[in-house]
Order: sequence, then structure tokens, then C-alpha cells
Amino acid sequence: MDFKKLMRPHLKNVRPYVPGKPIEELRRERNFTGEIAKLASNENPYPPVREVIDAITAELGQLNRYPNSGSYYLCADLAEFLGVEPGRIFVGNGSNEIIDLLARAFINPTDEIVYPFPSFIVYPIVAQLMGVKAVEVPLVDYRLDLAAMKTAITPRTKIVFICNPNNPTGTYVTKDEVDRFLDGLRSDIIVAFDEAYYEFADAADFPDTIELLKSHPNIITLRTFSKIHSLSGLRVGYSISHPDLVTCLHMVRQPFNVNRIAQAAGRAALRHFDKTKERIGENRAQLEKVRAGLVDLGFEVPPSQTNFLLAVPPEGPGNLTEELMNRGIIVRDMSPFGLAGAMRVSIGTPAENERFLKTMRELIRTR
Repeated sequence: MDFKKLMRPHLKNVRPYVPGKPIEELRRERNFTGEIAKLASNENPYPPVREVIDAITAELGQLNRYPNSGSYYLCADLAEFLGVEPGRIFVGNGSNEIIDLLARAFINPTDEIVYPFPSFIVYPIVAQLMGVKAVEVPLVDYRLDLAAMKTAITPRTKIVFICNPNNPTGTYVTKDEVDRFLDGLRSDIIVAFDEAYYEFADAADFPDTIELLKSHPNIITLRTFSKIHSLSGLRVGYSISHPDLVTCLHMVRQPFNVNRIAQAAGRAALRHFDKTKERIGENRAQLEKVRAGLVDLGFEVPPSQTNFLLAVPPEGPGNLTEELMNRGIIVRDMSPFGLAGAMRVSIGTPAENERFLKTMRELIRTR
């Protein structure tokens, strides 16, 4: 039976998300026996702090019980941590789920979604799943062009996604740029600020979208425990928005959408963030070191406010991502993002970063 014939017509050409190659897959495919450095998925190179691991372990004896369906206690802890009312918090199975729920709750067949390109690859996937028009606005000098995005808005626009800092370029838009974008914008357009890398951003003019929510109730800010908190494997993210928007998200989510281990880990991560945030300084120092090394090799590398770098190689570099994998280093090929030949490099441990740079010097200088 050809099950694809039974699918809804607008879903037949959906391109599924392709993640960075897992360590075990590279080892199996290439029979690689040495140590593998995964620098492909913008993960934290370190495990959660001990207190978070202890909280996870303590929760294991309760796995026969369903989790709190609305993540009530994690919402309360997040509200206290962020200084907002608990009713403004929604917790999802990763911030990805919240992106999907926004589309489910608010997008009609005749609506449009506006987002930058290249940016987070889930935005076009959501548009395809909903069968609606996706309006892609090209970056300028690897940065979001908010003026062009505002111009791209039509009477049919329902949601605008602003990835800040942007994945995969690492660049950001400033408070002034955001203020100009929001000025005069229709109030029936949902503006979703996707801030997965917020904790790494140290620019003085980075916008405070939670503060902006006070005067713009159509804003929703998305954040995650996957990056700075080292909880990618548990899939837990959250949003801050108007309470009425939170209610809409609860109406369309699945029951028990966030497992109890993820909730316990998230709560512990907030309690012990003072220990986790020490890693932010190391990330910044290592990021600048890796960026300088790549620039020395002739790469174009935009300044980054994240834990990764976009590296556009000098002319005629060949397939560097494959050559790196042959040497046990996984980076992300940027072809799916419309940047053929470029790669995205996550910041790893100091030893992993040094190994990456040493290997890159060997590859570039032997050409």
C-alpha cells in the first residue's frame, strides 16, 4: 500500500528535520574507534551540574506516576526566577513544541507566517505542516533585516518569528531595531521572539522582550533549558506571554506534554543557576578563540552572541564537514539552511576546540 497517497495533500512534500549527526551514528557508519567531538548541535559540552543530576535521580522512583500536566511547580519557579506572574509562563516539550502549538492555535489556512532566512529550520517546517504561505525574508550581512520583515507583513500575516540571537548565524538585532519594528505594528499579529541562546548574549543593546511585553501584549518570548542548562536530552522549554495567550496554548497541547524528570531537572536548574552561569564566561572566551583561529585561516565568521559560530570557508575548500567527520569531529553542514559550503561550529570544551582548530589548520594548509 502506498500510504503517502492517503496523506493530506499539503503534507506530502514536507521535508523532515535533519539533526546533527549523533556520535554513535558516526562511529557505526565509519567504524571510527577514537574519541569523537560533537560540535554540531549547539549543545552545552558539559553535563548538568551535580545538583540537577541528583534531582533527576531522586525522581526516578516516581516514574510509575504521570507528571503534573501543566508543569505547575516549574511554572511557579520560572515566574519567580524571571520576576513575572505565574500565569504568564507556559512550559513545553522543548521550545520547539511551543512553536508548533502557536501555529496550531492561531494559524488559519489563509494566514501567512513571516520569518527570516536562513534561521531556525523549524519555522518553514511548521508552515508546511499547517499548509500556509511562508514569507521568508533574507538576512543582510548575516543579520535579520527587521525593516524588510516589517515591509513583508500583509493583511494575512498572523505570526512573525524573530530568532534572536539568530540560528545559524549567531548574530542579533538590537533594542532600537526591535523598537522600530514594533512601532505601529498591528496588535493582532503575534510576534514570537525565539531566544534559545539568550543566556549567552552579552551585548549591551540586546532587547529585553519581557519588559516589552508590558506594552505589547502580542509578544511571546521563547526560551529553553537545552543550551546553558545542559538539558537538551530532556526536551524542556518555556515561554513568557500574556496570560490569555497561555490559555490558548494549554487548549491545544497534549496532556502530560512535559515528563516529570524534565520538570524536576528544570526546577533544580533554576535553583542552582549560580553554578551553571559560571560556564558562560568560558563559552565567551572559547568562542572568541575559535573565531580568531578561523578568521586567520581565511574564513568569514560573523560575530556571535551564542555558543556557536557560522564559518564560511575561503574559496574552493571542498567538503570540510565530511573531512572533519573522517577525523572524528562532527560539525553542522549549512546546506539545509541555504548556505552551501558553510558550516556551523558549536563551542565545545577547551580540548575539543583546540583539536578542531588544529585539524582545520591541517585541512586548509594541505590544499
